[in-house]
Amino acid sequence: MTLEQRIQKIEDRLALQDLIADYLSAVDNLTDLDDVLNCFTDDAVFDMTAISYPRFEGIAALTEFFTNVFSGMKHSAHYATNFKLDLLEQDRASARTHALGVGVPHEGDSVTFYVQYVLEFARTGTGWKIKSFYGQPLIL
Repeated sequence: MTLEQRIQKIEDRLALQDLIADYLSAVDNLTDLDDVLNCFTDDAVFDMTAISYPRFEGIAALTEFFTNVFSGMKHSAHYATNFKLDLLEQDRASARTHALGVGVPHEGDSVTFYVQYVLEFARTGTGWKIKSFYGQPLIL
């Protein structure tokens, strides 16, 4: 592997980690829908069925989902750790990360979950984006 290839691999890995941090920060901000949606490809799949949330496909479905999340939540906090890159190729990658999420809705009980996000990424003309986002429970 050349020095340039090694540097590119490091830059890609950091970009993927930053993308996850950008996504979680945007969700926790609860105000800028575009910041959240900008993290995804137009055909992205968001699947949290393993923790009793629906599955969404495509940017229109994600727009509706996150619009409802933003309007229903008073506070939100997500923390990700244990980022593990499973695959890194020219235009696609996959990784896992553990996450703790806490949400306080305007009405009802707070929500807490511990999951492993299983992610697939695609390199686009504007950088790396999330193509598939799956959450599986770590603690039920």
